[in-house]
Amino acid sequence: MPSRVTKAAESRYCQARLRAAKYNEKLLTRSGAVEYLPGVTEDALKKYELEINRPPNTVVALMADAYAEPELRSWYCANECPLGKDHVTEIFDMPPERAALRMMKQMECMEDALKEFTDMLDDGVVTAEELERIPEIRNKFLQAGQKVNEILAAIEKIESLKGYPERK
Repeated sequence: MPSRVTKAAESRYCQARLRAAKYNEKLLTRSGAVEYLPGVTEDALKKYELEINRPPNTVVALMADAYAEPELRSWYCANECPLGKDHVTEIFDMPPERAALRMMKQMECMEDALKEFTDMLDDGVVTAEELERIPEIRNKFLQAGQKVNEILAAIEKIESLKGYPERK
């Protein structure tokens, strides 16, 4: 059973599979991994990991679930998906307590942005001066959305791994 990856080592999909292999030895090989990826052949997985072919989003979702790596979904959306590339922010793996702290810090900023936005809409008219502030308000909400996604990824990972800290 090969334990070293050569050409595919830089592939995000291969890296995710090998990280998951720490908890499930079957994921050390592509032949073992396809048992957890219904409809994906070993040859197809090889082509995805070698970046010969781009996997469809349904396969990326299967990989994210099988490898207990929800961050793979956001990486795909932010980097590979033609629709999400310019609109989705990638989230990164982090301990759940860090994700929670980041969310708590963001909540005050989000409340301020919401108050500013509702004040702007209060009279039913958005002036040219108020319109100039819209991109900043939008950015604050996008940042808050990213923090929510980080929390959701941490929760999903805890559920997938049956607890925290990670168990083998």
